[in-house]
Amino acid sequence: MFRPSGAQALGLIALPFLVSTAAAQTTTLPDIVVSASQTPQASDRVGATVTVLQGDKLRADGITNLVDALRFAPGVHVSPSGNTGTLTQVRIRGGEANHLLIMVDGIEINQLADSGFDFADFPIDDVERIEIIRGPQSGIYGSNAHAGVVSVITRSGRGLTKPRADFRIESGSLRTTAGSFNLRGQTGPVYASVTYSGLTSNGYNISRFGDERDGNRANVFTFKGGIDVTQDLNIEGVLRYTSRKNDYDPQAFFGPQTGYVVDGPANGTYESIIGRFGFTWKTFDGRLIHSANVRHYDEKTTSFEYGFQSFGTDGKRTMLDYKATLLGNTNFFGGEQHSFTLLVDRRDERYQSLFDLTPYFRDRTGLAGEYIVSLPSGTTISTALRHDWNSNFEDVVTWRVALSQTIAPLNARLHSSIGKGITDPTFAEVAGSAFNLPNFALLPEHSTGWDVGLEQRFFDGRVVTDVTYFQMTLTNEIYQPVFGAAYINNPADADRKGVEVVAKVRWLDWFSTSASYTYTDATTRFGQQALRRPPHSAAFEATALFAENRGRFVVGAVYNGKRTDSSFVPAVASPVTLPGYSLVRAQLSYDLTKFATAYIKAENLFDAKYEDIFTYRGSPRIIMGGLRVKFGYE
Repeated sequence: MFRPSGAQALGLIALPFLVSTAAAQTTTLPDIVVSASQTPQASDRVGATVTVLQGDKLRADGITNLVDALRFAPGVHVSPSGNTGTLTQVRIRGGEANHLLIMVDGIEINQLADSGFDFADFPIDDVERIEIIRGPQSGIYGSNAHAGVVSVITRSGRGLTKPRADFRIESGSLRTTAGSFNLRGQTGPVYASVTYSGLTSNGYNISRFGDERDGNRANVFTFKGGIDVTQDLNIEGVLRYTSRKNDYDPQAFFGPQTGYVVDGPANGTYESIIGRFGFTWKTFDGRLIHSANVRHYDEKTTSFEYGFQSFGTDGKRTMLDYKATLLGNTNFFGGEQHSFTLLVDRRDERYQSLFDLTPYFRDRTGLAGEYIVSLPSGTTISTALRHDWNSNFEDVVTWRVALSQTIAPLNARLHSSIGKGITDPTFAEVAGSAFNLPNFALLPEHSTGWDVGLEQRFFDGRVVTDVTYFQMTLTNEIYQPVFGAAYINNPADADRKGVEVVAKVRWLDWFSTSASYTYTDATTRFGQQALRRPPHSAAFEATALFAENRGRFVVGAVYNGKRTDSSFVPAVASPVTLPGYSLVRAQLSYDLTKFATAYIKAENLFDAKYEDIFTYRGSPRIIMGGLRVKFGYE
């Protein structure tokens, strides 16, 4: 029979409280994965394949934006169309850009135009941690959690005994200046964190031709705060405002440079406001936990070329959700821990593009459940089931099963998951636009995918390895057979499979390395290599401390092998092979005082010439110098 959890389960009881608030005592969070299930789980009990990046370490390594952080994660492929302010897409395990769900503090921020997300100029000054969950997660989150999830959890200030502040200023190549300020803390039951991040740069010439620079600027303001009304009741709110403007080079459709991007007056803007307000309430001595939230996403984009507006969107998304989690123990097999979660949510979306005379609306109602059992044998099994009722296309059922099994004699852990992922048709694909006819009979894309991996520790944890095999089969792929025609579903399947290898070694107390390699075999319905997904990619990082740990030297490298892209030279789309390339970054920092650190860093240290997307030149070598100052630390 069910009975209250013991001392070991009390930590689990507190975890849903942490996820609602993203509460952030750094001594606890590294052992917890917040976003891989409906309730947070200890990392050694998560069956899904997860990479956790700590914000403090990223900033100490000189990484200031989300794209550069993701470049070093296994299974992740980044495709920027020029400098940091231009459209940047991310793909996981060979999936499409809109097969990836992006969340900030539980708020879905996938854009409404194409269901993807533009990762350009996403600062991490306010980030506590980033969780990258690979494989189908739609059984937990619904649409877009098709090939994986990137969940960003920001600082809250909760649990601090005194206020803390962090300040950063840096400047360097391309007349780039960037800075940030974060203030956070708690007084009595009230806690809060406020962050501002800004960047301006003259940029470089994205086109192969001419010498016009394409600059960018970005400003991001975030607030997160809450109050512990009682020991069992917490109320919290999140607000994030982003404003970006970037210059870019338009693509030529006439003349000798047809198909190439060329120097020309073009710029784009992006503005968004996201927010969440909700509560978490623990009842029955923490055995039954309720949470409810309202979440909102508001976006506006524009593009101008040669003085005329070429594109623009206006979209809004509002979500309501209620979740109840029941926790308890039984003793049939020597002490089992149980977690059962029931979730109901509602999503309403409104979208209008420059070419639409009237806005389009759609809604979704979802019902989901998850059951997790942890056995004293080191076995944790998670099962999830979700049903979504859609207003504009057919309803869908998704699911996921995950297993984590510790193997104590080998100091190893087996992790595996299988599930169904979906991506809903976009507004333009269903209702039509200036570039395609409508098709109200479109079906959601879906995949069935699985993975299995072995994580192993050697030499008292100084060496950690993880090898994972994954496979997915995409069905009902949405594509446009001819420009201007309606989008349709393709009955043929497309396969994605591969291997991810990770190794972390702490060679000495002052020297450590980490490395990853990913093999991705992603094919189209015609059996060809999928665009912008290199079969071979790798990353390496080494960190050395010196001068009694006051000095820090970090060097990192990423490699992307040959990959296929589309060329429109001359005018007709045809495949083109982009050569592989390596990018090296490095940072040398030194603690001037206990609270001030000076640093110099370089991106693309050896000034490699490359293109992530055909005809869009990659960033040249950039050298920056800066200062980080912190207040209120012990």
